[in-house]
Amino acid sequence: RVALGVPVSYRVGQTLTGAVTLDVGKSGVAIRTMNPLPIGTALQIRLRLPGSGADIEAAGLVAWSDRKVGMGVQFEQLSAADQAIIDAFIEGQMG
Repeated sequence: RVALGVPVSYRVGQTLTGAVTLDVGKSGVAIRTMNPLPIGTALQIRLRLPGSGADIEAAGLVAWSDRKVGMGVQFEQLSAADQAIIDAFIEGQMG
């Protein structure tokens, strides 16, 4: 996982919420929010990594939820192209 604070939006049903990421991993993202969703909640997520010209869109599930910190979202559906962008970003930060 790479610590990263970038704008992120997530949608549950018709409700769209904006927040900021805490970190990004190859399989998910942590979101800083005072109103985390319950574990198991399905959502659509959109974010843009630094240096990338395109938004990444994914379907995910809330994996952990903590009112003091936020919530973790595990990617459930992600295009191969978006996964490649995430992988390359993380490997670039780790290297």
